[in-house]
Amino acid sequence: MTGTIRSRRAFLASAASVAVAGCSGFRYRDRYQPGERVSLAVSAPPADDDRAATTIGRRLADRLSALGVDASFQPKAQSQLYLDALINHDFDVFVARHPGLARPDALYPLLHSKFAPEPGWQNPFGSTSVAIDDSLEALRSSSDTAAALAEFLAAYVERVPFAVVAAPEFLTARRRSLSVPAEAVTERPLDVLGQLAAVDLDRPLRCGIFSGELTENRNPIAGEFRWTNQLLGLVYDSLARRPRDADGFVPWAAGDWRFDGDTLVADLRPGQTFHDGTPVTADDVVFTLEFLSDTSMGEASSPLPATRFRGRTTLVSSAHAVDDTTVRFRVASDVDPNTAERVLTLPILPEAEWSERTDLVDDRVTKALVWENRKPVGSGPLAFASATVDESVRLEPFADHFLADVADEPAARYAAALDGEGVYARYAPSGEDALAALADGRLDTSIHEFPLAAFVDADDADDVGTATAPSRGLYVVGYNVRRGPLSDFHFRQILARLHDREAVARETFAGYATPTDVPVVPAWDTDDVATDEYTVGSFPGRDGELDADAGRRLFEDAGYTYDDDGNLFR
Repeated sequence: MTGTIRSRRAFLASAASVAVAGCSGFRYRDRYQPGERVSLAVSAPPADDDRAATTIGRRLADRLSALGVDASFQPKAQSQLYLDALINHDFDVFVARHPGLARPDALYPLLHSKFAPEPGWQNPFGSTSVAIDDSLEALRSSSDTAAALAEFLAAYVERVPFAVVAAPEFLTARRRSLSVPAEAVTERPLDVLGQLAAVDLDRPLRCGIFSGELTENRNPIAGEFRWTNQLLGLVYDSLARRPRDADGFVPWAAGDWRFDGDTLVADLRPGQTFHDGTPVTADDVVFTLEFLSDTSMGEASSPLPATRFRGRTTLVSSAHAVDDTTVRFRVASDVDPNTAERVLTLPILPEAEWSERTDLVDDRVTKALVWENRKPVGSGPLAFASATVDESVRLEPFADHFLADVADEPAARYAAALDGEGVYARYAPSGEDALAALADGRLDTSIHEFPLAAFVDADDADDVGTATAPSRGLYVVGYNVRRGPLSDFHFRQILARLHDREAVARETFAGYATPTDVPVVPAWDTDDVATDEYTVGSFPGRDGELDADAGRRLFEDAGYTYDDDGNLFR
């Protein structure tokens, strides 16, 4: 780790200063004056962390330079990039894979102006568009999602606070002899649980992971969550879950729920316990919502939420326990009931353990946010057994989980997962290492997304097969609209056109991505929205080759000028 990269605690502590800034309004740092040359720095993770992001970022910087911009490409370690872009908001342009948008209303925390001062993926761009805000509010409050999404897309393509380049597929590689459906992938917790239910092994399922983070930190609410959800999502249960093959939610820790006016009433399955034997009660559910909304539980001068869950905790205004198994959520006044159901997917945390971690550390960061949680205690179908740092994690079936006795579909289809030996997750430092381990039987399947560079050769390895599926992720190019000339939406419109998305999908992603220039995830099933009617405009070039003259005309039409040396000025 280089000296410029701060510790995890310092990383989270930086979020506090951003939250404080929000109390006094936005701080725009326009470094430019009219007549100055346009200068931009484009940041992306290095190729070892994310080759696609590196390629997209480097090509953008090259094209900007060709169009007279004083542009530089700055590769940064992923932790440093996220610190700069998502915490300190100290960037011009960054390229990254967004971790995922489960539903259209997930766009609300990503872009609404109320979240601009917050850390994390809560509007890191600083967008303050009234038109975008209005459309996002409609996405949460309207039962007509298609109409609201169309309204949002119209506002998005005009303001373009960030650009979308591609919607990548989720890539899974596994042994062909593994007894799971050929199309099965491992993107979501229920994907993994379904495979555990399908296999017939007298040993743990050997799974490849491509980050050592889970071997050291098992905190489900930490902001650094890109690599943890598939397995920690099975250690920590939620009231409901969303399977890949259904439009709605599966009753999970809650056997049922209903609406009573503006209240969502959830009934927990009786007799559930956490892995340490303590009962799971409605009080734990209420505590979880309050805690994720403010991990200081009122002790800080302003709330310190778990940023990962901001979109869901704001769907309801309050909750209270009626008895041990009944919770009543008051739906927020601006939220449609169908949207409010997403609050049921929050992880259930044991109050007795997490309530002790509300103290502040490093200014305004709570212990809960920096706790490594080496021995996690949840109520999910898998329980933590052991771990070796930078090597492996072992999870075993939780025999007392409600799945052992459940009879209702579709939850019952996962019950057989409790009859196996659980999961042995082994850290693979590269895709090539994982391919070798799959070929010789040291691994059965990948859990994390398989690295693209090795995936294209996976089918040539002995006894190795592949599966792909539309993911909920997007590759985005973020613009810091707090700074000029990025504060000019005309300028951003041109920047958003400097990607030949068809070429990117074909060459950078080897065809394992859908080219798109709007933030719509293929997995949303938006057939009733004519998304192709909304576009930021065509690429000024062909087959990935920029037409510099056409690009320069775009800037000139937007009011920018060139000097005799071809340098762009505002």
